[in-house]
Amino acid sequence: MTEFLEPEEVETKEHPEDAAGTRGARRSPRSAADEPAWRARLRRSSFGQLAVISVTAFAIAVAAWWVVRPEDATDTQVSAGAVSQVQVEGAQKAPAVGQTAPGFTATDLKGEPVDLEAVTSSGKPVWLVFAATWCTGCRTEMPDVEAAAAEHPDVDVVVVYVGEGTQTVSSYAERMGLTTTQVADSTQTVSAAYGVMGLPTHYFIGTDRTVAATRVGVLGPDTISSELASINAG
Repeated sequence: MTEFLEPEEVETKEHPEDAAGTRGARRSPRSAADEPAWRARLRRSSFGQLAVISVTAFAIAVAAWWVVRPEDATDTQVSAGAVSQVQVEGAQKAPAVGQTAPGFTATDLKGEPVDLEAVTSSGKPVWLVFAATWCTGCRTEMPDVEAAAAEHPDVDVVVVYVGEGTQTVSSYAERMGLTTTQVADSTQTVSAAYGVMGLPTHYFIGTDRTVAATRVGVLGPDTISSELASINAG
């Protein structure tokens, strides 16, 4: 006796080719009547069409930027993205390149005096780094700062911690194994004189106490070497 299949069974019965990965290839496409009402209204509305156009234009713009972006865009953006904002009470206008660096006297973690004018007068340029123990970018670059200081003993490296006390900085320096001159600027006096607004901030100061270069953000080894060679040459 011949078995007759109902139409629905014929429509959904698996074909031998389906087992090979073509399942559903013979099924008729979903009809417009099956489309949800909200999607149909959105598709027909001017707002929906405008949204599609906007998203498409944005995607094209992003793709175009990746093709024609400046070669140095990556390094600049990485540096800028590693800056931590800081509020310094009474902050002055930051000294610009070519201007005289503000003089200051402070005490390092060993109780030794730190006098900018005395250091530069002795014939040593200064690399002044403003940082904080909570600053992620500062912590990231500190090993490079230490390595550069060891390679350039003719440059006096001074790290100033904005608004932090001696005990906090001492504990941090011990954990990090820091050997450069560390200054706890709890009163923010030094930080205010240099108009610090972001961390880390770097000042490269020549032997004539002139600001040779300023940089805000995390510096890589190549940039550090270049700036230190520049102030040494000056």
